[in-house]
Amino acid sequence: MNNQFIKNIILKMSEDQKIGALLTLGFAGTMVRPHIHDMILKYHCGGLRLTPIARLFGSYVDPKSGKTILDVTDTKGFKKGGLPPAVTASQYSQMLDELAALAASRPLGLPLHFSFDQEGGTSADFNFGGVNIFTKPMGIRCAGDPNLAYAVAKAVARQAKAVGFGWIHSPVLDVNSEPMNPEIYTRAYSDVAQEVAEYAIKTCEGFKEEKFIATGKHFPGRGDSAVDAHFEMPTINVDRQTMMNRELLPYRELIKRDLLPSIMIAHSIYPAFDEVDIATVSKPILTGLLRDTLGFEGVITTDSMTMGGVAIRYGVANACAMALEAGADLVLMKAENSLVGEVFAKIKEFVTSGRISQSELDKKVYRVLKVKYDNGLFSPLAKEDAETVLQDPGIIALSKNLAKRSVLVHKNRDLPLQKTGKLLVIEQINKTPNNFYWHPGILYKNCLKYYTNIDYLETAYTFDESDKERILQNIDKYDSVIITNFFIRGNISNNEFIEELLVKYNNAASPKIVVVTNTPYPISVPKNCPNLIVSFATSPDNMEVCAGVVFGGINAEGFWPIAWKETNLL
Repeated sequence: MNNQFIKNIILKMSEDQKIGALLTLGFAGTMVRPHIHDMILKYHCGGLRLTPIARLFGSYVDPKSGKTILDVTDTKGFKKGGLPPAVTASQYSQMLDELAALAASRPLGLPLHFSFDQEGGTSADFNFGGVNIFTKPMGIRCAGDPNLAYAVAKAVARQAKAVGFGWIHSPVLDVNSEPMNPEIYTRAYSDVAQEVAEYAIKTCEGFKEEKFIATGKHFPGRGDSAVDAHFEMPTINVDRQTMMNRELLPYRELIKRDLLPSIMIAHSIYPAFDEVDIATVSKPILTGLLRDTLGFEGVITTDSMTMGGVAIRYGVANACAMALEAGADLVLMKAENSLVGEVFAKIKEFVTSGRISQSELDKKVYRVLKVKYDNGLFSPLAKEDAETVLQDPGIIALSKNLAKRSVLVHKNRDLPLQKTGKLLVIEQINKTPNNFYWHPGILYKNCLKYYTNIDYLETAYTFDESDKERILQNIDKYDSVIITNFFIRGNISNNEFIEELLVKYNNAASPKIVVVTNTPYPISVPKNCPNLIVSFATSPDNMEVCAGVVFGGINAEGFWPIAWKETNLL
């Protein structure tokens, strides 16, 4: 604690201000309502986790059972469903400027941090206004050049900073060693620890040059699991030596190079380090392993504290306080309801009772404020014009080049399709902002550039019975069929139905079937597929490339990015 400027601020802070500084609270949508002002002024929050693409922060619903894991209903009047009010990048930037000014009007003028997810593909909280959306981390690895990870990080940071974001919950440092992992999959760079480290180092170098706060996640590692922590509690039964040599290798390399200002903790149990508690509230993991063994001195943040396992086991408010007691510095609590006050009160109770000492409280506040100071949040420079940055020719060219280099043709019996006969594109309603740049049907739209005798059939992300019936009623009418089989966490795969189609129509007289998917894993790759394109992202540039590959207008340049054998899919 050698930054005297920060130390002097802490001396002036009240206990409530210190507690608030350790809170990252949620703000969904694009309309500021009074409770957001309360978060800043009444609860002194250190930052906001922004989700402008959602109208409200919703409950996690188990895709298998359909049951709500924990009800975090927003009691502020919005009804679930629909998109938030559309904004331009400049309009959103102005709104964040107003919130920053509100925070600056507080007695000590402590700056807010605006954090978000922008891993690539559909993991993009900033997806509006024509922002360039890059491929998933595994797509970057598929392109085979770590320098692309560096270039992408700088481009992501520039676009985001022009709007006002300053703290990114990336990179993903998980080593995806479990092919059936429903949570991490292509969010990881690779299933090889050394490659994850190599690409993450370049990513964090890019973020650091842009003074953009990076967050490595999910410590100590979520790759070796077939369970999604959003809906249930995973236990990672990996021995200590394997964890140290595989899961923790990327963290060791990045910490050694001083490239991780922040680390996010996984909501999982790791018997190798703590047989009792979830990592989020585990002192042996947060303090013993991360601080003492690995020597990490930056900010430790939790993942969302309303995720299934941790919230149910400990209660949200109690878990937030327990995480700080165990060694975390920031708690991420996105629910915009009465939980905000409950979390604040519970942390205050832990401080008052001595479970979190005044000394430890000050150390946490110091680490949080020091990261903000080091990255210019106390004296922000003038932002670039948002629309100008989004239209930067270099960033646009990088996105298009990476898309071409990341798309992979894995199986090819009939590609490219001949531009004859009748074609059908069967496309899932994808997670998009539904604007001119990125919307449902974007693959179909790009296919029309090459051939116009194509019909379109839109389905739910997970086919319902109506979707299946419409597909079966129509497929015989076509000479070729392009069908998407995208996977995203929280949804049931369409593999079984598509596999039935492939068995039924797997002969020369039947329609030629091309499957476009976004992962190389069995979670989205159907068996016995004669033509398979792996996109690694469903974002605009990747869909443009996929359409070009189908018709021979673009050559896909990606290659197999993981050690897990592709022959397992044959």
